[in-house]
Amino acid sequence: MNNPETFTIMKDTFGKKGTEEQVEGLTLIIDGKLKEVFDTIIERSDEYKTYTDVLSNVIIYGVNEIIESK
Repeated sequence: MNNPETFTIMKDTFGKKGTEEQVEGLTLIIDGKLKEVFDTIIERSDEYKTYTDVLSNVIIYGVNEIIESK
């Protein structure tokens, strides 16, 4: 993570328990500017306590925005 303006997403494949299905798992490294933004959101909000709280809503609102724009 040399560039503080970026973030890192790592992808892996996992076997779904009880089946032979493979699912994709993602790990987000919250660092640099993204960490600063998440920290600011948590600091200014009573609703968000953790990075997971923030990321969950970022995904939900982002997906909804994409769906509504199509």
